[in-house]
Amino acid sequence: MMLTQGTAPALGQERKKVNAAGPRTVSREVLTEAQWQEVEQAIDRGLAFLSRRQNGDGAFNTNPNNEPGISGLCVLAFLSRGHLPGQGPYGINLTRSVDYMLNSQHPDGLIARSRQPYYAPYSHGICSLVFGEIYGMSRSDDEQRLRQAIEKAIVFTSHRYSQPKAHADDEGSWRYLKRHRSSDGDLSITSWNVMFLRSAKNSGFTIDVSLIDDALGYMKRVYDPQVKTFRYEIHTDDPQHNHTRAMAGAGTLSLALSGDHHSELAESAARYILKRPFDQYDRPIPGEEHPCYSAFYCSQAMFQMGGEYWSEFYPRLVDTLLRAQRADGSWLLKQGADVACGPEYMTAMTILALTPPYQLLPIFQR
Repeated sequence: MMLTQGTAPALGQERKKVNAAGPRTVSREVLTEAQWQEVEQAIDRGLAFLSRRQNGDGAFNTNPNNEPGISGLCVLAFLSRGHLPGQGPYGINLTRSVDYMLNSQHPDGLIARSRQPYYAPYSHGICSLVFGEIYGMSRSDDEQRLRQAIEKAIVFTSHRYSQPKAHADDEGSWRYLKRHRSSDGDLSITSWNVMFLRSAKNSGFTIDVSLIDDALGYMKRVYDPQVKTFRYEIHTDDPQHNHTRAMAGAGTLSLALSGDHHSELAESAARYILKRPFDQYDRPIPGEEHPCYSAFYCSQAMFQMGGEYWSEFYPRLVDTLLRAQRADGSWLLKQGADVACGPEYMTAMTILALTPPYQLLPIFQR
């Protein structure tokens, strides 16, 4: 698929996909025409803010621990609005960012500025996904280099760090570059890797399907039938932060992308999200430190679920996010772990929470 500037559909355009379980619809009527215009204006102001924050080397953040992952999220935000490298008003910005991410790849395929054991796996999963999406969305002048980077990233991802797994029920998952506490797998990092593998597969790359199938098996094991949502990890030293909206969204989204959106696991986690709406955005709710991360995952998940899940979730989210936007176009929380990642991260994740109706990122297309 090749996109050019100006081909983005209007936000809220009604879409339908028919599958074996029946049609799923997303109605434009979840918002008024005036509200859709407000959403678009907020997204565009947020992207303008990000463009002003970019460094000369293409990065969007100066903390090497967080890079190039945060830059990858910023690129995804631009892609989700239809902007592509080398095209339109942000073409040069995005080309610089892609070069920066490509130059961050290590010989073994890891995409990170350093081999920091806890942050690097996130950068790798996010940037690998970005490469897969760009490869599937446009014809790049750097197509061969991009292809080679994706192939190397697939090799690194196939190692399923950290290894070996100490617990059999962690098989199929990903976590840090070295063993950390009692778990060798968590849903957060596993979800990014699954999205990358699916994106690469959609773009024509050869993927060992067992990598995805085994990961889905892990995701189903990390579901907690007592709380009726997905846990962050199976073996945890911090149970009070194990059931978050972010992980409810990550699990629901992963199942939905595999065509399993009608399962009781996905539907019960979606109901869990509806009971914990986004009615404020300047601080975390109890037991949750990453509101922006949660908004991204929950919005993508609820769009995939469609129907009443989406119509009940999205309007309240929109109202909350638009009220929270700052005059300069950014989103900046007052409390929580998201704050440490910087305004670029918070703004990019918030934009990605607003743009599911565009359906421009292939990985999230229904």
